[in-house]
Amino acid sequence: MDEFSQELNRLLVSTYRDVGKLEEGMLHSVSGMEVSIGEFHLLEAIGENKDRGVLLCELAQRMELTPPTVTVAVNKLAHKGYVQKTKSTSDKRSVIVTLTRLGRKINAAHRYFHEQMVRSIEKLLSAEEREGMLRGMQSLSAFFKSALDDMENRDENHNPPEDAEAERV
Repeated sequence: MDEFSQELNRLLVSTYRDVGKLEEGMLHSVSGMEVSIGEFHLLEAIGENKDRGVLLCELAQRMELTPPTVTVAVNKLAHKGYVQKTKSTSDKRSVIVTLTRLGRKINAAHRYFHEQMVRSIEKLLSAEEREGMLRGMQSLSAFFKSALDDMENRDENHNPPEDAEAERV
């Protein structure tokens, strides 16, 4: 790797790690609770629907996780007092997840952290630097999105559905 590539790699890795540590540390100091980054993001997704809550299966789709994985995580959050699970009135097999008062408090702290982080970064930069940073971040985001799409397509092509053989016959 050339010097630019090495420095870019170092910055990507350290920035990703530092943002996560900062987020967890700040939120732990605000809430006084042990909540992982994954749990924060799950609470954020649940809180998007305000008091209506979200169906467990929809939450799994939104988070791009399997329903059993989300069920385990939601059960942990319910045990900690951050979410409440209720059966759907229209389909008793479905579970609706809503934030409790404590869950809303932690979700608000998480949103506040992101707002403050963005404002602090914005203050460090001139108008031209902000524009350049946005263009760079948009390119970086597009790169990662494309790489993920390519990976998913490769996985689909290498792991044909079990019924693929039956469909050919």
